[in-house]
Amino acid sequence: MLSSPLSCSSPGSSMGDRVASAILLFACLAVCSALDIVDGGERVCQFRTHSDHSAEIGIMQVEPWGEDSLRIRIPLTSSTVRDDLPGALIKPAKHDHGDWTCVESRSGTDQKSLFVSSGNLRADFSGEDGLLTFTRVSDSRVVLKEAKRTIKGSDSNPGLMMVSQAFASAENEMIFGFGEHENGHLNQKGLHYDFEECTEYDHSRGGEVCLPFILGHTPASQSHSNEASRASPAACLDYGILWNMPGYGNVSFDANSTTWTAIAAAQLDFFVTVASAASMSSGHGMQCNADINSHYVDATGHSPLLPEWAAGYWHSKNRYASQADLLAAAKEFHDRKIPVDIIVIDWQHWVHMGDWSFDPHAWPDPQAMVNTIQKDYNMRIMVSVWPFSMTESTSFPTINASGYGVQNGSEGQDLFWPEGICRGQCYLYDPTQPAAREYVWSRVMDGYLKYGIHVFWLDACEPENHEGSPKGSHYKAGPAEQVGMTFPFFHSQTIHNGQVQQGQPPLMLLRSGWAGQQRYGGAVWSGDTHSVFQTLENSIRAGLNIQLSGIAWWTTDIGGYAGGNPKDAQFNELIVRWFQYGATCPLFRQHGARPTEPWLLSNQSYELVIKVINLRNTWLSYVMDAMQQ
Repeated sequence: MLSSPLSCSSPGSSMGDRVASAILLFACLAVCSALDIVDGGERVCQFRTHSDHSAEIGIMQVEPWGEDSLRIRIPLTSSTVRDDLPGALIKPAKHDHGDWTCVESRSGTDQKSLFVSSGNLRADFSGEDGLLTFTRVSDSRVVLKEAKRTIKGSDSNPGLMMVSQAFASAENEMIFGFGEHENGHLNQKGLHYDFEECTEYDHSRGGEVCLPFILGHTPASQSHSNEASRASPAACLDYGILWNMPGYGNVSFDANSTTWTAIAAAQLDFFVTVASAASMSSGHGMQCNADINSHYVDATGHSPLLPEWAAGYWHSKNRYASQADLLAAAKEFHDRKIPVDIIVIDWQHWVHMGDWSFDPHAWPDPQAMVNTIQKDYNMRIMVSVWPFSMTESTSFPTINASGYGVQNGSEGQDLFWPEGICRGQCYLYDPTQPAAREYVWSRVMDGYLKYGIHVFWLDACEPENHEGSPKGSHYKAGPAEQVGMTFPFFHSQTIHNGQVQQGQPPLMLLRSGWAGQQRYGGAVWSGDTHSVFQTLENSIRAGLNIQLSGIAWWTTDIGGYAGGNPKDAQFNELIVRWFQYGATCPLFRQHGARPTEPWLLSNQSYELVIKVINLRNTWLSYVMDAMQQ
């Protein structure tokens, strides 16, 4: 791959000069008068852009990224494309370059342009305006078209860039995916999301997951309303796009455009995919839509196979406060012959947050407890692991001395997280540091795994905050504004790597997520929702969208988290209906801040709930077959 420095900076230039150079780069990419291919080989198409005076300005790299898919990168603060920045994409196993082309052409007016194609997807770069147009080759349909790119120096982080990228969108375009949201919308058209707000517990209660992958479709009829319910079942979605930018920003799905913004970035990075020509010719919308999702997970990673012992009912509540409480509940389930695959120990089972071990007063003999529950009752235990270390905890001295906490970028010291989260002063560990991940896993091994507990609930992993990350938050991988959305992605890697090293199937439950997290066995649930019928209705759409976003393992708090009285007639109706829905979800789990044992419900509700739990067990072979696919 050939490259050369930006013409308006030099190795000795200041950061301010490099920022100015990057702004000039984008000015040229917005209105460009000349293009030169640098490398049109089988793996990349990289070309330089030039100003009217033939001064070289910058590099854009377009490359095939799996079948019918392209990845586009434009460096903003350097002269070359960077591979070391956090992101979701991995090199797909299916990486056939046989139908890959990179061609420079001229129009009748001698205007130079460039097109790149990978299978059924073609990208045209115009020398006139410097913007990309993506076309589905099999039917010559323009599926995605850049309308504008803008850049300026980042207000929050000098040396990084604020990038905005707008794509044209018809008023009747339907947009699906973009993670999990409790607003009741399946079609995201007309909505706006602030990424950092997705991490704020006061705003989201853990039920907002801004995962930047969407699927778009514009129906042929312009009279179509925005309601997805009117879409033809045979309609093939037009495209999928991953905005592979890991920091804070926002997206607006407006009437005539979809606009993505990153407030602090070193490189623009996005991935576009379409259905294959074969799927298009089949006439089956379901097949070509599955193609788009398959291409996306080829590029970001497939979920591991779900262990069969996790495919049935998970029982949880906030909280079993002692070993005696948990054993009593497990025994009652066993005696009543109610099948339970996983029973959960929620938070505050520790002395201090960050001990990552049991309080010996409330949990005096974890080994005996695990033996009884696993061997006698045929259940597995899941335990809650929070990502914070209080100053009084046993992990704090090492995290503090080794710099394993999130830093205050302006002071170069570990940063205290808001006291209301940990009930005292605490650090948030930095999972972008491999050494920090290894240390936290070593504590989890010593506190839980040695007893035979190997399934973990990664609660509060947005990471939980009240008004965004504390000012100055800085990870090893970069400032929070640049990489902050990837906390659950790296946090799940901590547990995944440890489980695999120990020969255990990777499986964990998180209250948040980001693109690619599925490859680490990171399941997601819908957060601390309310025990009302409207939440149940909204959860159906939220679950569909996050699964369209690549998260195969998803679940809810059956019955809702906040509210609900087992003796209340309306709640009994709600929880029966929620169990019926929950049995159809990839993971089947009840949780709530209430007594959740089914025998506390009315006799009629109890019988119906047990019937649903047993019904799920009859579906296990189907569930496992679906997971394998």
